[in-house]
Amino acid sequence: MTIKQITKCIFVFAALLTSQQAYSSATVESEFELVLPKQFQKNLIEEKWKTLINKEFQANWQFPDQTVSAQNGVQVELKGVSLSLKTQLQKPDLSTAQTQLILQSKDLSAQMTIASISVDQWIEQTVNGITGRFHLQASCANVVLNMKAGMGAFSVAVSPEVASAAAGGEVEDVSLSWQPDAWSVQAFNCIGADGFSDIVNEQISQISMDSAAFVNPKKALLISYLNEYVGKINFDFSAPRELVSGRSDIKVSMMVDSFDDTNPEQMIAKGRVIMTFTRSSQTGSKSLTLSKDDPKYSASTQAMIRLPGGLAKEIITQAYSADSWVHQFYSNQISGFSTVMNSRFVQWFVWPELMDYPKSSKFLFNVYSNKDPKITGSGLKYGVSFKLLSQMQAPKNGKYIPFMNFVVPFSSNVAVGIADSKASVKFTNTSLDLKYSWDASYVKKYSPKTRFAGSTIEDKILGAISGKTMSVALPAIPLMDGVNLKVKKASTLSNSDLLLQLAP
Repeated sequence: MTIKQITKCIFVFAALLTSQQAYSSATVESEFELVLPKQFQKNLIEEKWKTLINKEFQANWQFPDQTVSAQNGVQVELKGVSLSLKTQLQKPDLSTAQTQLILQSKDLSAQMTIASISVDQWIEQTVNGITGRFHLQASCANVVLNMKAGMGAFSVAVSPEVASAAAGGEVEDVSLSWQPDAWSVQAFNCIGADGFSDIVNEQISQISMDSAAFVNPKKALLISYLNEYVGKINFDFSAPRELVSGRSDIKVSMMVDSFDDTNPEQMIAKGRVIMTFTRSSQTGSKSLTLSKDDPKYSASTQAMIRLPGGLAKEIITQAYSADSWVHQFYSNQISGFSTVMNSRFVQWFVWPELMDYPKSSKFLFNVYSNKDPKITGSGLKYGVSFKLLSQMQAPKNGKYIPFMNFVVPFSSNVAVGIADSKASVKFTNTSLDLKYSWDASYVKKYSPKTRFAGSTIEDKILGAISGKTMSVALPAIPLMDGVNLKVKKASTLSNSDLLLQLAP
Protein backbone atom coordinates (compact mmCIF):
# COMPACT_ATOMS: atom_id res chain seq x y z
CA MET A 1 0.00 0.00 0.00
CA THR A 2 2.65 2.53 1.03
CA ILE A 3 4.92 1.81 -1.90
CA LYS A 4 2.02 2.05 -4.33
CA GLN A 5 1.22 5.49 -3.04
CA ILE A 6 4.84 6.49 -3.53
CA THR A 7 4.80 5.36 -7.13
CA LYS A 8 1.70 7.42 -7.88
CA CYS A 9 3.36 10.54 -6.54
CA ILE A 10 6.61 10.21 -8.47
CA PHE A 11 5.65 10.52 -12.09
CA VAL A 12 9.12 9.72 -13.41
CA PHE A 13 9.03 6.27 -11.76
CA ALA A 14 7.88 4.37 -14.81
CA ALA A 15 9.09 0.96 -15.87
CA LEU A 16 7.88 -1.96 -17.91
CA LEU A 17 8.93 -5.41 -16.86
CA THR A 18 9.85 -6.94 -20.21
CA SER A 19 11.59 -10.15 -19.21
CA GLN A 20 9.68 -13.35 -18.48
CA GLN A 21 9.94 -14.36 -14.80
CA ALA A 22 9.57 -17.76 -13.19
CA TYR A 23 7.45 -16.91 -10.18
CA SER A 24 7.46 -18.78 -6.91
CA SER A 25 4.98 -18.91 -4.08
CA ALA A 26 5.73 -17.59 -0.62
CA THR A 27 3.54 -17.91 2.47
CA VAL A 28 3.39 -15.73 5.55
CA GLU A 29 1.48 -17.11 8.52
CA SER A 30 0.78 -14.75 11.39
CA GLU A 31 -0.82 -15.29 14.76
CA PHE A 32 -3.64 -12.99 15.84
CA GLU A 33 -5.67 -12.45 18.96
CA LEU A 34 -9.21 -11.16 18.60
CA VAL A 35 -10.81 -9.65 21.69
CA LEU A 36 -14.60 -9.43 21.60
CA PRO A 37 -16.18 -7.88 24.70
CA LYS A 38 -19.45 -9.59 25.61
CA GLN A 39 -21.29 -6.29 25.29
CA PHE A 40 -19.86 -5.85 21.78
CA GLN A 41 -21.18 -9.26 20.77
CA LYS A 42 -24.56 -8.45 22.26
CA ASN A 43 -24.62 -5.22 20.29
CA LEU A 44 -23.86 -7.18 17.11
CA ILE A 45 -26.71 -9.61 17.59
CA GLU A 46 -29.09 -6.77 18.44
CA GLU A 47 -28.11 -5.04 15.21
CA LYS A 48 -28.77 -8.28 13.36
CA TRP A 49 -32.19 -8.66 14.99
CA LYS A 50 -33.17 -5.28 13.65
CA THR A 51 -33.49 -6.99 10.28
CA LEU A 52 -36.62 -8.62 11.70
CA ILE A 53 -38.26 -5.22 11.65
CA ASN A 54 -37.86 -4.96 7.89
CA LYS A 55 -39.87 -8.05 7.05
CA GLU A 56 -43.23 -9.53 8.00
CA PHE A 57 -43.21 -11.95 10.90
CA GLN A 58 -45.25 -15.06 10.14
CA ALA A 59 -45.93 -18.05 12.35
CA ASN A 60 -48.13 -21.13 12.23
CA TRP A 61 -48.07 -22.83 15.60
CA GLN A 62 -49.55 -26.23 16.34
CA PHE A 63 -50.83 -27.01 19.85
CA PRO A 64 -51.40 -30.39 21.52
CA ASP A 65 -54.89 -31.80 21.70
CA GLN A 66 -56.65 -30.92 24.92
CA THR A 67 -59.74 -31.81 26.94
CA VAL A 68 -61.80 -29.13 28.69
CA SER A 69 -64.74 -29.41 31.08
CA ALA A 70 -68.08 -27.98 29.96
CA GLN A 71 -71.39 -27.72 31.79
CA ASN A 72 -72.71 -30.76 33.67
CA GLY A 73 -69.25 -32.35 33.67
CA VAL A 74 -69.18 -32.89 29.93
CA GLN A 75 -65.59 -33.46 28.72
CA VAL A 76 -65.00 -31.76 25.38
CA GLU A 77 -62.01 -32.71 23.23
CA LEU A 78 -60.29 -30.09 21.07
CA LYS A 79 -58.08 -31.59 18.37
CA GLY A 80 -55.87 -30.03 15.69
CA VAL A 81 -55.62 -26.64 17.35
CA SER A 82 -53.39 -24.21 15.43
CA LEU A 83 -52.73 -20.49 15.51
CA SER A 84 -51.34 -18.48 12.62
CA LEU A 85 -49.98 -14.95 13.08
CA LYS A 86 -48.92 -12.18 10.74
CA THR A 87 -47.48 -8.95 12.03
CA GLN A 88 -44.72 -6.38 11.71
CA LEU A 89 -42.35 -6.45 14.69
CA GLN A 90 -41.14 -3.15 16.07
CA LYS A 91 -38.40 -2.21 18.51
CA PRO A 92 -39.52 0.62 20.80
CA ASP A 93 -37.15 3.25 22.16
CA LEU A 94 -35.64 1.84 25.33
CA SER A 95 -33.21 2.93 27.98
CA THR A 96 -29.56 2.14 27.29
CA ALA A 97 -29.64 0.09 30.49
CA GLN A 98 -32.21 -2.26 28.97
CA THR A 99 -30.76 -5.77 28.79
CA GLN A 100 -33.49 -7.28 26.63
CA LEU A 101 -34.58 -6.58 23.11
CA ILE A 102 -38.37 -6.13 23.13
CA LEU A 103 -40.09 -6.65 19.80
CA GLN A 104 -43.73 -5.59 19.69
CA SER A 105 -46.36 -6.27 17.05
CA LYS A 106 -47.89 -3.74 14.73
CA ASP A 107 -51.09 -4.52 12.79
CA LEU A 108 -51.43 -8.02 14.23
CA SER A 109 -53.67 -10.43 12.35
CA ALA A 110 -54.40 -13.91 13.65
CA GLN A 111 -56.47 -16.95 12.81
CA MET A 112 -57.18 -19.89 15.10
CA THR A 113 -58.28 -23.20 13.64
CA ILE A 114 -59.68 -26.16 15.58
CA ALA A 115 -59.89 -29.20 13.34
CA SER A 116 -62.53 -30.86 15.51
CA ILE A 117 -64.45 -30.26 18.74
CA SER A 118 -66.13 -33.42 19.94
CA VAL A 119 -67.66 -35.30 22.84
CA ASP A 120 -67.99 -39.06 23.22
CA GLN A 121 -69.10 -39.76 26.77
CA TRP A 122 -71.63 -41.67 28.86
CA ILE A 123 -73.34 -39.36 31.31
CA GLU A 124 -75.87 -39.90 34.06
CA GLN A 125 -78.84 -37.60 34.32
CA THR A 126 -81.79 -37.64 36.78
CA VAL A 127 -85.18 -36.59 35.48
CA ASN A 128 -88.29 -36.74 37.76
CA GLY A 129 -86.42 -38.96 40.22
CA ILE A 130 -85.36 -41.39 37.58
CA THR A 131 -81.62 -41.67 36.83
CA GLY A 132 -80.56 -42.75 33.42
CA ARG A 133 -77.31 -43.18 31.49
CA PHE A 134 -77.04 -41.54 28.11
CA HIS A 135 -74.38 -41.82 25.43
CA LEU A 136 -73.53 -38.26 24.40
CA GLN A 137 -71.81 -38.29 21.05
CA ALA A 138 -71.36 -35.23 18.81
CA SER A 139 -68.69 -33.34 16.89
CA CYS A 140 -68.08 -30.12 15.01
CA ALA A 141 -65.40 -29.86 12.30
CA ASN A 142 -63.16 -27.09 11.03
CA VAL A 143 -63.98 -24.36 13.51
CA VAL A 144 -62.22 -21.16 12.38
CA LEU A 145 -61.83 -17.98 14.43
CA ASN A 146 -60.49 -14.71 13.00
CA MET A 147 -59.12 -11.97 15.22
CA LYS A 148 -60.74 -8.59 14.74
CA ALA A 149 -58.42 -5.77 13.65
CA GLY A 150 -56.71 -3.89 16.45
CA MET A 151 -57.91 -6.19 19.22
CA GLY A 152 -54.78 -8.27 19.81
CA ALA A 153 -51.17 -7.73 20.86
CA PHE A 154 -48.03 -9.84 20.56
CA SER A 155 -44.52 -9.21 21.88
CA VAL A 156 -41.26 -11.11 22.33
CA ALA A 157 -38.49 -10.46 24.87
CA VAL A 158 -35.11 -11.62 23.57
CA SER A 159 -31.76 -11.52 25.37
CA PRO A 160 -28.39 -11.80 23.60
CA GLU A 161 -26.55 -14.99 24.41
CA VAL A 162 -22.82 -15.48 23.92
CA ALA A 163 -21.15 -18.86 24.21
CA SER A 164 -17.72 -19.86 22.97
CA ALA A 165 -17.54 -19.31 19.21
CA ALA A 166 -21.09 -18.15 18.65
CA ALA A 167 -23.38 -15.26 19.48
CA GLY A 168 -27.11 -15.60 19.28
CA GLY A 169 -30.18 -14.98 21.34
CA GLU A 170 -32.66 -16.61 23.66
CA VAL A 171 -36.35 -15.84 23.94
CA GLU A 172 -37.03 -15.22 27.60
CA ASP A 173 -40.70 -14.33 27.42
CA VAL A 174 -43.60 -14.06 25.01
CA SER A 175 -46.85 -12.21 25.41
CA LEU A 176 -49.97 -12.88 23.36
CA SER A 177 -53.26 -11.33 24.43
CA TRP A 178 -56.53 -10.09 23.03
CA GLN A 179 -59.47 -8.06 24.17
CA PRO A 180 -62.77 -9.70 25.16
CA ASP A 181 -64.89 -10.55 22.16
CA ALA A 182 -61.81 -10.25 19.91
CA TRP A 183 -62.68 -13.24 17.74
CA SER A 184 -65.28 -13.67 15.05
CA VAL A 185 -66.36 -17.21 14.21
CA GLN A 186 -66.92 -18.59 10.75
CA ALA A 187 -69.90 -20.86 10.18
CA PHE A 188 -69.25 -24.49 11.10
CA ASN A 189 -71.18 -27.77 10.95
CA CYS A 190 -71.95 -30.18 13.78
CA ILE A 191 -73.33 -33.70 13.80
CA GLY A 192 -74.72 -35.78 16.66
CA ALA A 193 -76.62 -34.71 19.73
CA ASP A 194 -78.81 -31.67 19.47
CA GLY A 195 -77.55 -28.65 21.36
CA PHE A 196 -73.86 -29.54 21.10
CA SER A 197 -73.23 -26.40 19.06
CA ASP A 198 -74.22 -24.44 22.16
CA ILE A 199 -71.44 -26.18 24.11
CA VAL A 200 -68.99 -25.34 21.30
CA ASN A 201 -70.01 -21.70 21.29
CA GLU A 202 -69.50 -21.65 25.05
CA GLN A 203 -65.92 -22.87 24.62
CA ILE A 204 -65.27 -20.29 21.91
CA SER A 205 -66.64 -17.60 24.19
CA GLN A 206 -64.28 -18.68 26.98
CA ILE A 207 -61.31 -18.47 24.62
CA SER A 208 -62.36 -15.04 23.43
CA MET A 209 -63.06 -13.64 26.90
CA ASP A 210 -59.91 -14.90 28.65
CA SER A 211 -56.72 -14.85 26.56
CA ALA A 212 -54.52 -15.62 29.57
CA ALA A 213 -56.36 -18.86 30.29
CA PHE A 214 -55.69 -19.99 26.72
CA VAL A 215 -52.11 -18.67 26.29
CA ASN A 216 -50.43 -19.25 29.66
CA PRO A 217 -50.57 -23.08 29.62
CA LYS A 218 -49.00 -22.94 26.15
CA LYS A 219 -46.34 -20.28 26.88
CA ALA A 220 -43.45 -22.76 27.21
CA LEU A 221 -44.35 -24.21 23.82
CA LEU A 222 -44.58 -20.74 22.27
CA ILE A 223 -41.13 -19.86 23.64
CA SER A 224 -39.67 -23.04 22.13
CA TYR A 225 -41.21 -22.17 18.74
CA LEU A 226 -39.77 -18.66 18.92
CA ASN A 227 -36.34 -19.87 20.03
CA GLU A 228 -36.26 -22.07 16.95
CA TYR A 229 -37.04 -19.00 14.85
CA VAL A 230 -34.51 -16.73 16.59
CA GLY A 231 -31.89 -19.47 16.50
CA LYS A 232 -31.60 -18.98 12.75
CA ILE A 233 -30.26 -15.49 13.42
CA ASN A 234 -26.85 -16.02 14.98
CA PHE A 235 -23.15 -15.52 14.39
CA ASP A 236 -20.45 -18.15 14.15
CA PHE A 237 -16.98 -16.79 14.79
CA SER A 238 -15.17 -20.05 14.07
CA ALA A 239 -15.62 -20.42 10.30
CA PRO A 240 -12.58 -19.58 8.12
CA ARG A 241 -12.90 -16.27 6.29
CA GLU A 242 -11.45 -15.15 2.98
CA LEU A 243 -10.28 -11.53 3.11
CA VAL A 244 -10.48 -9.19 0.14
CA SER A 245 -7.05 -8.37 -1.27
CA GLY A 246 -6.23 -5.45 -3.52
CA ARG A 247 -4.09 -7.73 -5.70
CA SER A 248 -5.12 -10.95 -7.39
CA ASP A 249 -1.72 -12.52 -6.69
CA ILE A 250 -2.14 -12.20 -2.91
CA LYS A 251 -4.54 -14.60 -1.19
CA VAL A 252 -5.50 -13.91 2.42
CA SER A 253 -7.53 -16.05 4.81
CA MET A 254 -8.30 -15.84 8.51
CA MET A 255 -8.76 -18.93 10.66
CA VAL A 256 -9.70 -19.24 14.34
CA ASP A 257 -7.95 -22.04 16.26
CA SER A 258 -9.21 -21.61 19.81
CA PHE A 259 -11.62 -19.68 22.02
CA ASP A 260 -11.48 -18.62 25.63
CA ASP A 261 -14.73 -17.36 27.14
CA THR A 262 -13.88 -17.94 30.80
CA ASN A 263 -13.67 -14.20 31.32
CA PRO A 264 -17.22 -12.95 31.97
CA GLU A 265 -16.45 -9.65 30.26
CA GLN A 266 -14.95 -10.79 26.98
CA MET A 267 -14.21 -13.65 24.64
CA ILE A 268 -10.72 -14.07 23.18
CA ALA A 269 -10.23 -15.88 19.90
CA LYS A 270 -6.77 -16.94 18.79
CA GLY A 271 -5.92 -17.96 15.29
CA ARG A 272 -3.88 -17.36 12.17
CA VAL A 273 -3.86 -15.02 9.21
CA ILE A 274 -2.47 -16.91 6.21
CA MET A 275 -1.16 -14.92 3.25
CA THR A 276 0.03 -16.53 0.04
CA PHE A 277 2.02 -14.45 -2.45
CA THR A 278 1.74 -16.35 -5.73
CA ARG A 279 4.12 -14.12 -7.73
CA SER A 280 6.85 -13.72 -5.14
CA SER A 281 10.48 -14.00 -6.17
CA GLN A 282 11.09 -15.62 -2.80
CA THR A 283 10.15 -19.14 -1.75
CA GLY A 284 9.18 -20.94 1.41
CA SER A 285 7.10 -19.83 4.37
CA LYS A 286 7.54 -17.59 7.36
CA SER A 287 5.68 -17.61 10.67
CA LEU A 288 5.14 -14.55 12.86
CA THR A 289 4.16 -14.91 16.50
CA LEU A 290 2.62 -12.57 19.02
CA SER A 291 4.71 -11.30 21.87
CA LYS A 292 4.59 -13.49 24.97
CA ASP A 293 4.50 -10.41 27.19
CA ASP A 294 1.19 -9.32 28.67
CA PRO A 295 -0.46 -6.95 26.15
CA LYS A 296 -2.12 -5.08 29.04
CA TYR A 297 -5.33 -4.27 27.22
CA SER A 298 -7.22 -1.22 28.38
CA ALA A 299 -10.87 -1.77 29.23
CA SER A 300 -12.98 -1.26 26.12
CA THR A 301 -16.43 -2.06 24.79
CA GLN A 302 -15.03 -2.24 21.24
CA ALA A 303 -13.58 -5.23 19.44
CA MET A 304 -9.81 -5.36 19.08
CA ILE A 305 -7.36 -7.48 17.14
CA ARG A 306 -3.71 -7.87 18.15
CA LEU A 307 -1.10 -8.64 15.50
CA PRO A 308 2.68 -9.09 15.56
CA GLY A 309 4.49 -5.77 15.30
CA GLY A 310 6.50 -6.97 12.29
CA LEU A 311 3.52 -8.10 10.20
CA ALA A 312 3.21 -4.96 8.06
CA LYS A 313 6.94 -5.07 7.32
CA GLU A 314 6.72 -8.68 6.18
CA ILE A 315 3.66 -8.00 4.01
CA ILE A 316 5.39 -5.13 2.21
CA THR A 317 8.59 -7.17 1.82
CA GLN A 318 6.75 -10.05 0.16
CA ALA A 319 4.23 -8.00 -1.82
CA TYR A 320 6.99 -5.84 -3.30
CA SER A 321 9.75 -8.42 -3.68
CA ALA A 322 11.89 -8.15 -6.79
CA ASP A 323 10.13 -8.56 -10.13
CA SER A 324 6.83 -9.60 -8.51
CA TRP A 325 4.70 -6.52 -9.17
CA VAL A 326 3.92 -3.85 -11.74
CA HIS A 327 1.91 -0.69 -11.06
CA GLN A 328 0.44 1.12 -14.05
CA PHE A 329 -1.03 4.62 -14.13
CA TYR A 330 -1.44 7.61 -16.43
CA SER A 331 0.09 11.06 -16.28
CA ASN A 332 -3.25 12.79 -15.63
CA GLN A 333 -3.36 10.97 -12.29
CA ILE A 334 -0.26 12.89 -11.17
CA SER A 335 -0.79 16.54 -10.24
CA GLY A 336 2.87 17.48 -10.73
CA PHE A 337 2.96 16.13 -14.26
CA SER A 338 -0.26 17.94 -15.15
CA THR A 339 1.38 21.23 -14.12
CA VAL A 340 4.23 20.62 -16.55
CA MET A 341 1.88 19.60 -19.38
CA ASN A 342 -0.21 22.76 -18.99
CA SER A 343 2.73 25.19 -19.36
CA ARG A 344 4.77 25.41 -22.56
CA PHE A 345 7.04 27.85 -20.76
CA VAL A 346 7.91 25.29 -18.09
CA GLN A 347 8.31 22.59 -20.73
CA TRP A 348 10.84 24.68 -22.64
CA PHE A 349 13.13 24.90 -19.62
CA VAL A 350 12.78 21.45 -18.07
CA TRP A 351 11.46 19.03 -20.72
CA PRO A 352 11.22 20.50 -24.24
CA GLU A 353 10.29 17.23 -25.95
CA LEU A 354 6.84 17.48 -24.30
CA MET A 355 6.14 20.54 -26.46
CA ASP A 356 5.62 18.20 -29.42
CA TYR A 357 2.58 16.71 -27.66
CA PRO A 358 -0.85 18.27 -27.07
CA LYS A 359 -1.37 19.54 -23.54
CA SER A 360 -4.13 16.95 -23.11
CA SER A 361 -1.80 14.03 -23.86
CA LYS A 362 -1.77 11.19 -21.36
CA PHE A 363 1.56 9.39 -20.94
CA LEU A 364 1.60 5.87 -19.57
CA PHE A 365 3.73 4.79 -16.62
CA ASN A 366 4.49 1.22 -15.54
CA VAL A 367 6.51 0.81 -12.36
CA TYR A 368 8.37 -2.17 -10.89
CA SER A 369 11.56 -3.05 -9.07
CA ASN A 370 14.17 -5.72 -9.72
CA LYS A 371 15.46 -5.53 -6.15
CA ASP A 372 13.82 -6.51 -2.88
CA PRO A 373 12.87 -3.53 -0.72
CA LYS A 374 14.84 -2.81 2.44
CA ILE A 375 12.52 -2.08 5.33
CA THR A 376 13.37 -1.37 8.95
CA GLY A 377 11.14 -0.67 11.92
CA SER A 378 7.89 -2.18 13.15
CA GLY A 379 4.42 -1.26 14.29
CA LEU A 380 3.55 2.10 12.71
CA LYS A 381 7.01 3.55 11.94
CA TYR A 382 9.34 2.36 9.19
CA GLY A 383 12.36 3.19 7.14
CA VAL A 384 11.98 2.26 3.46
CA SER A 385 14.66 1.95 0.77
CA PHE A 386 13.63 1.04 -2.74
CA LYS A 387 15.15 0.87 -6.19
CA LEU A 388 12.42 1.69 -8.67
CA LEU A 389 12.79 1.14 -12.41
CA SER A 390 10.55 2.44 -15.13
CA GLN A 391 9.77 2.98 -18.74
CA MET A 392 7.64 5.96 -19.68
CA GLN A 393 5.48 5.47 -22.78
CA ALA A 394 4.23 8.22 -25.08
CA PRO A 395 0.94 8.30 -27.05
CA LYS A 396 1.62 8.10 -30.80
CA ASN A 397 -0.92 7.35 -33.53
CA GLY A 398 -3.40 5.72 -31.18
CA LYS A 399 -0.94 3.52 -29.35
CA TYR A 400 1.79 3.79 -26.74
CA ILE A 401 5.48 3.56 -27.61
CA PRO A 402 8.63 3.52 -25.39
CA PHE A 403 9.71 7.08 -24.51
CA MET A 404 12.15 7.29 -21.56
CA ASN A 405 13.65 4.99 -18.94
CA PHE A 406 14.32 5.83 -15.29
CA VAL A 407 16.19 4.35 -12.36
CA VAL A 408 15.30 5.90 -9.03
CA PRO A 409 16.89 4.80 -5.75
CA PHE A 410 14.46 6.08 -3.13
CA SER A 411 14.50 6.16 0.68
CA SER A 412 12.26 7.72 3.30
CA ASN A 413 11.00 7.43 6.84
CA VAL A 414 7.35 6.47 6.86
CA ALA A 415 4.87 7.04 9.70
CA VAL A 416 1.54 5.25 9.42
CA GLY A 417 -1.62 6.41 11.17
CA ILE A 418 -5.07 4.82 11.15
CA ALA A 419 -8.33 6.56 11.99
CA ASP A 420 -11.94 6.06 10.88
CA SER A 421 -11.17 3.30 8.35
CA LYS A 422 -8.45 5.31 6.64
CA ALA A 423 -4.70 4.83 6.71
CA SER A 424 -2.51 7.92 6.48
CA VAL A 425 1.12 7.70 5.36
CA LYS A 426 3.55 10.53 6.06
CA PHE A 427 7.00 10.68 4.42
CA THR A 428 9.91 12.44 6.13
CA ASN A 429 13.67 12.62 5.49
CA THR A 430 13.01 11.62 1.91
CA SER A 431 15.84 11.29 -0.60
CA LEU A 432 16.13 10.05 -4.16
CA ASP A 433 18.63 10.03 -6.99
CA LEU A 434 16.94 10.33 -10.37
CA LYS A 435 18.78 8.76 -13.31
CA TYR A 436 17.30 8.74 -16.81
CA SER A 437 17.91 7.67 -20.38
CA TRP A 438 16.01 8.06 -23.62
CA ASP A 439 14.65 4.97 -25.29
CA ALA A 440 16.94 4.12 -28.22
CA SER A 441 14.11 3.30 -30.64
CA TYR A 442 12.39 6.62 -29.89
CA VAL A 443 15.62 8.59 -30.46
CA LYS A 444 16.29 6.82 -33.74
CA LYS A 445 12.80 7.38 -35.14
CA TYR A 446 11.84 10.83 -33.79
CA SER A 447 15.16 12.62 -33.07
CA PRO A 448 13.79 14.22 -29.89
CA LYS A 449 14.99 17.27 -28.00
CA THR A 450 16.84 15.30 -25.35
CA ARG A 451 17.42 18.09 -22.87
CA PHE A 452 15.92 17.09 -19.54
CA ALA A 453 16.36 19.03 -16.28
CA GLY A 454 16.71 16.01 -14.05
CA SER A 455 17.69 17.95 -10.94
CA THR A 456 14.70 20.28 -11.32
CA ILE A 457 12.32 17.37 -11.73
CA GLU A 458 13.97 15.65 -8.79
CA ASP A 459 13.39 18.71 -6.60
CA LYS A 460 9.74 18.86 -7.64
CA ILE A 461 9.31 15.21 -6.74
CA LEU A 462 10.86 15.68 -3.32
CA GLY A 463 8.71 18.74 -2.71
CA ALA A 464 5.60 16.76 -3.57
CA ILE A 465 6.48 13.93 -1.18
CA SER A 466 8.64 14.95 1.76
CA GLY A 467 6.61 16.02 4.77
CA LYS A 468 3.35 15.27 3.00
CA THR A 469 0.60 12.93 4.20
CA MET A 470 -1.44 10.70 1.92
CA SER A 471 -4.56 8.77 2.86
CA VAL A 472 -6.16 5.61 1.56
CA ALA A 473 -9.37 3.81 2.56
CA LEU A 474 -8.94 0.52 4.38
CA PRO A 475 -11.07 -2.53 3.52
CA ALA A 476 -13.35 -3.97 6.18
CA ILE A 477 -12.52 -7.19 8.03
CA PRO A 478 -15.17 -9.92 7.53
CA LEU A 479 -15.72 -11.09 11.11
CA MET A 480 -18.58 -13.43 10.13
CA ASP A 481 -21.35 -13.74 7.57
CA GLY A 482 -23.13 -10.43 7.31
CA VAL A 483 -20.81 -8.56 9.69
CA ASN A 484 -17.79 -6.59 8.54
CA LEU A 485 -15.66 -4.65 10.99
CA LYS A 486 -13.89 -1.42 10.10
CA VAL A 487 -10.51 -0.45 11.47
CA LYS A 488 -11.10 2.67 13.56
CA LYS A 489 -7.76 3.16 15.27
CA ALA A 490 -4.28 1.63 15.53
CA SER A 491 -1.66 1.77 18.23
CA THR A 492 1.53 0.03 19.28
CA LEU A 493 1.38 -1.85 22.57
CA SER A 494 4.07 -1.88 25.24
CA ASN A 495 5.11 -5.35 24.05
CA SER A 496 5.62 -3.99 20.47
CA ASP A 497 2.57 -5.77 19.06
CA LEU A 498 0.13 -3.85 16.89
CA LEU A 499 -3.42 -3.28 18.17
CA LEU A 500 -6.30 -2.41 15.84
CA GLN A 501 -9.58 -1.17 17.28
CA LEU A 502 -12.59 -2.38 15.30
CA ALA A 503 -16.18 -1.27 14.93
CA PRO A 504 -19.17 -2.38 12.80
